[in-house]
Amino acid sequence: MREVADHLVDALDFFACTVSGSAPGSPTDYRDATRRCLAAFGRPEVLAAEHPFPGGVLRGWVVAGISLSESLVHGWDLATGAGVPYEPDVDVVAAVAALSDGPAPDGAFGDPVPVPADASPLVALLGRLGREVR
Repeated sequence: MREVADHLVDALDFFACTVSGSAPGSPTDYRDATRRCLAAFGRPEVLAAEHPFPGGVLRGWVVAGISLSESLVHGWDLATGAGVPYEPDVDVVAAVAALSDGPAPDGAFGDPVPVPADASPLVALLGRLGREVR
């Protein structure tokens, strides 16, 4: 779980730096990385602007969506690993599902796994992104 937590902290720092133009920081923990990320995306002009990103240039709202997806999916990973309940906001799940509808960049996710027909929106999203929910 430590690797997932470290990845999430580093990713949030990367997203904040990407849209703010600042040098990578050294977030002390998840709360620090989250604060930096929210502050960076909290500036309205950031969402419409173009930002350098691996593989090209992306609008800020796309980078924000990737950040939200990382937080949602890795939040589930961490909660599952810790054996604690995970009930993210339904609007967040819907937003990430809408943003992740379509082909994913190579290697971004595992192969989709089957989910029950009556799966919740979160379980359906996780299955599409290669997570097995038990």
